[in-house]
Amino acid sequence: MADLQDYVLITVALINILIVLIEGSTIKSVNSCLPPAQNTFNIQCGRGFMVRITKSFYGYNSRGQCGYQLGDCIYEDHERHSCVGQESCTLPIPASNDYIPECQKDSSYYQIDYQCVPAGESYNICDTPLVTEQRGYIKTPNYPNNYGFNHHCITNIRVEKYQTVKLHVIDMDLESNGSYGCIDWMYAKDGRRSVTLCGRRWNEPLVMSSNELLIQLNTNSISNHKGFWLYFEATPPITTTTKEPTTPIQQKTSAPLHFKEQTIPIRINPQYTEPENKLPFAEIVGGVIGTLSLILVILLVLLAVKWYKERRRRDNKNRFMEVQNPAYRNSTEFRQSRTEPCYNYMDV
Repeated sequence: MADLQDYVLITVALINILIVLIEGSTIKSVNSCLPPAQNTFNIQCGRGFMVRITKSFYGYNSRGQCGYQLGDCIYEDHERHSCVGQESCTLPIPASNDYIPECQKDSSYYQIDYQCVPAGESYNICDTPLVTEQRGYIKTPNYPNNYGFNHHCITNIRVEKYQTVKLHVIDMDLESNGSYGCIDWMYAKDGRRSVTLCGRRWNEPLVMSSNELLIQLNTNSISNHKGFWLYFEATPPITTTTKEPTTPIQQKTSAPLHFKEQTIPIRINPQYTEPENKLPFAEIVGGVIGTLSLILVILLVLLAVKWYKERRRRDNKNRFMEVQNPAYRNSTEFRQSRTEPCYNYMDV
């Protein structure tokens, strides 16, 4: 029976892992009517996951719903949430409505969209000199905790020649000297343009236009902050029907020193929208049901095999005992002898 218990425990663990991975790949939401009935949202991603806030916004729904519905007018608040990158998050809910210019209405609800990102999908910029994946995350050492002193790290992202690397700043907190410049800084260059960033930023897209992107981190020995967490993605996506253009993409191949460095001021883009979740809900549900059904069938087969082996073992044991000891009787025979006694009659 110990083997059977091991089978059950392994099956349950596999099911739990499958459910967690599927949930971690979807965008979730927490929302509340305004004024709120509670003061905070509590987001729990769990051990091994990182909270990514994709959007926070005020919304107006004419039907009195407390969360986003298709057709609602919304207004993003562009609030920086310090718990981004943590395993859990406690976020305040606005105490009052806010005016939405698009529909000239006061908001009726507040919503935060978030994602639980597996921590293993983030590359440490100081441990990864080259990345060739189509999408992923780059983070500073020890993020979301402070990055430490005297880091001089470089990583290169390289995709197909006909693709472009898109870069998003999810969260950034690098030491700066106010409006006078950067003390610790991130430098990004794609061969055509470059940008130097520091201070606090969040949910900002960086405009890049090449298939190769260099990202550099420089810190000093005076002070250190939280660091940064970046998301990159190659476009257009690779498909089986996509062919490399016959006309080569014009791009500079000079040595890095030939590029003129240009610091580009970055503004929050109010039109920025998070890429949509690429896994349709119906496919996710179908995949889960199919996988769970397969696991259930395997478990039933294992139970049947286990029962058959136990039955054979008992039968073999009974036959062996009868051969070795003719006086041996199994429990069934003893029960029969008690229920059907035999009487011997003698003539007097």
